[in-house]
Amino acid sequence: MIEKLVKKAQKGDTEAFGKLIIILQEDLYKIARSRLKQEADIQDAVQDTIVTAFQTIKTLSKISAFKTWIIKILINKCNDIYKKQCKFNNLSFEENELENYFPDDTQNYSSLEFDNLLEMLNYDEKLILILYYAEGYNSKEIAQILDINKNTVRSKILRAKNKIKDTLKEVL
Repeated sequence: MIEKLVKKAQKGDTEAFGKLIIILQEDLYKIARSRLKQEADIQDAVQDTIVTAFQTIKTLSKISAFKTWIIKILINKCNDIYKKQCKFNNLSFEENELENYFPDDTQNYSSLEFDNLLEMLNYDEKLILILYYAEGYNSKEIAQILDINKNTVRSKILRAKNKIKDTLKEVL
């Protein structure tokens, strides 16, 4: 279904593009939320992503890669906004919260408890875990999105999981 909508959108069908955005809007929001703290910044990043995607969708050569392509645009928009913020204040990205991101049944922890565990991770680790567990991408796909080696993705997943396990051992 997505591939048909992408083909239509590439031909200028704005309704098809709108349907694509409706399908992906929650995922886009959650990914932006993992990087940005302010609601207005999150909305700006998502809106800028939608505009850029709409303007450049005709250049997308691999239709099946649409979701990966738009997420990469979003990550770049979030990074741009974040860099601008850092010029004005010294907030670290570890301060970002991932409120209500993971479902309540994630490893038998409530969403809030799991979010608290994620707070100890750096931005890269959070983003990779979100893409891996919540969005369902494999390490090869994440490596393509983030333009890094797939072994780096695997090691960051393992490192993040070990940090969480160590914290749980201390608490329990």
